[in-house]
Amino acid sequence: MRCALVLSIIAVLTACGRREPVLTVDALAHDPQRLYALRQRCAVAQAHMDSATCRVVDAAYARRFFLGLGGAGEYQTLAELPPIPASFEAPQGDRP
Repeated sequence: MRCALVLSIIAVLTACGRREPVLTVDALAHDPQRLYALRQRCAVAQAHMDSATCRVVDAAYARRFFLGLGGAGEYQTLAELPPIPASFEAPQGDRP
Protein backbone atom coordinates (compact mmCIF):
# COMPACT_ATOMS: atom_id res chain seq x y z
CA MET A 1 0.00 0.00 0.00
CA ARG A 2 2.78 2.38 0.94
CA CYS A 3 4.70 1.53 -2.22
CA ALA A 4 1.64 2.24 -4.39
CA LEU A 5 1.19 5.63 -2.73
CA VAL A 6 4.82 6.59 -3.31
CA LEU A 7 4.65 5.46 -6.94
CA SER A 8 1.45 7.42 -7.58
CA ILE A 9 2.97 10.58 -6.06
CA ILE A 10 6.05 10.17 -8.25
CA ALA A 11 3.87 9.66 -11.33
CA VAL A 12 1.83 12.78 -10.57
CA LEU A 13 4.91 14.92 -9.99
CA THR A 14 6.51 13.64 -13.18
CA ALA A 15 3.41 14.42 -15.23
CA CYS A 16 3.17 17.93 -13.77
CA GLY A 17 6.76 18.71 -14.72
CA ARG A 18 6.17 18.27 -18.45
CA ARG A 19 5.18 21.45 -20.16
CA GLU A 20 4.92 22.35 -23.78
CA PRO A 21 7.70 24.72 -24.84
CA VAL A 22 6.73 28.37 -24.88
CA LEU A 23 5.90 29.72 -28.31
CA THR A 24 8.03 32.72 -29.12
CA VAL A 25 8.30 34.50 -32.43
CA ASP A 26 12.07 34.03 -32.63
CA ALA A 27 11.92 30.32 -31.82
CA LEU A 28 9.24 29.69 -34.44
CA ALA A 29 10.99 31.80 -37.07
CA HIS A 30 14.06 29.58 -36.77
CA ASP A 31 12.08 26.30 -36.72
CA PRO A 32 10.30 26.10 -40.10
CA GLN A 33 8.80 22.64 -39.66
CA ARG A 34 7.06 23.55 -36.41
CA LEU A 35 6.05 26.94 -37.84
CA TYR A 36 4.38 25.43 -40.90
CA ALA A 37 2.64 22.76 -38.84
CA LEU A 38 1.16 25.39 -36.50
CA ARG A 39 0.31 27.62 -39.45
CA GLN A 40 -1.67 24.79 -41.04
CA ARG A 41 -3.48 24.12 -37.75
CA CYS A 42 -4.41 27.80 -37.46
CA ALA A 43 -5.67 27.87 -41.04
CA VAL A 44 -7.73 24.69 -40.79
CA ALA A 45 -9.06 24.83 -37.24
CA GLN A 46 -8.91 28.52 -36.38
CA ALA A 47 -12.06 28.29 -34.24
CA HIS A 48 -10.43 25.64 -32.05
CA MET A 49 -7.01 27.30 -31.80
CA ASP A 50 -6.09 30.02 -29.34
CA SER A 51 -6.06 33.40 -31.10
CA ALA A 52 -2.87 34.43 -29.28
CA THR A 53 -1.11 31.35 -30.64
CA CYS A 54 -2.22 32.15 -34.18
CA ARG A 55 -0.99 35.74 -33.80
CA VAL A 56 2.44 34.48 -32.68
CA VAL A 57 2.52 32.08 -35.64
CA ASP A 58 1.64 34.90 -38.07
CA ALA A 59 4.30 37.18 -36.58
CA ALA A 60 6.92 34.41 -36.80
CA TYR A 61 5.98 33.76 -40.42
CA ALA A 62 6.37 37.46 -41.25
CA ARG A 63 9.66 37.70 -39.34
CA ARG A 64 11.00 34.65 -41.18
CA PHE A 65 10.23 36.37 -44.47
CA PHE A 66 11.62 39.80 -43.55
CA LEU A 67 14.84 38.33 -42.10
CA GLY A 68 15.43 36.36 -45.27
CA LEU A 69 15.40 32.99 -43.53
CA GLY A 70 13.26 31.31 -46.18
CA GLY A 71 14.66 28.80 -48.61
CA ALA A 72 14.88 29.17 -52.38
CA GLY A 73 11.44 27.71 -53.11
CA GLU A 74 9.63 28.90 -50.03
CA TYR A 75 7.76 31.90 -51.46
CA GLN A 76 6.86 31.05 -55.05
CA THR A 77 3.64 33.05 -55.46
CA LEU A 78 2.42 36.40 -54.20
CA ALA A 79 -0.32 34.65 -52.20
CA GLU A 80 2.35 32.94 -50.07
CA LEU A 81 3.94 36.22 -48.99
CA PRO A 82 3.05 37.43 -45.49
CA PRO A 83 1.09 40.68 -45.28
CA ILE A 84 3.00 43.89 -44.75
CA PRO A 85 2.40 45.28 -41.24
CA ALA A 86 0.40 48.50 -40.98
CA SER A 87 3.33 50.25 -39.30
CA PHE A 88 5.11 50.40 -42.69
CA GLU A 89 2.44 52.60 -44.20
CA ALA A 90 2.79 56.36 -43.75
CA PRO A 91 -0.28 58.43 -42.86
CA GLN A 92 -1.91 60.27 -45.75
CA GLY A 93 -0.83 63.71 -44.45
CA ASP A 94 2.89 62.83 -44.49
CA ARG A 95 3.04 61.76 -48.12
CA PRO A 96 4.60 64.18 -50.63
